[in-house]
Amino acid sequence: MESVRVINHHEPEGWWAESPDVKGWTAVGASYAEVLKLAEEGIPFALERGVPIEHFVPAGEREHLAA
Repeated sequence: MESVRVINHHEPEGWWAESPDVKGWTAVGASYAEVLKLAEEGIPFALERGVPIEHFVPAGEREHLAA
C-alpha cells in the first residue's frame, strides 16, 4: 500500500501540516502532537480509506519538536 507524505511546519503561533499527496488537505494546531493527531484522523477521512502516513519536518524546523 502506498504511504501518504505529510509535511509538518512550525510557525510562531503553532504548527500546520500539508500533504503533497492529498490535494487541498491541511491541518492547523497549537502543538506538533495536535497536528500529528489531526493528520492521522484527517488523511484517511479525506481519502475515504486507511493509508500509512509518513510524517516529515523540514530540517530548519526540527528544533521546535520539543516545543
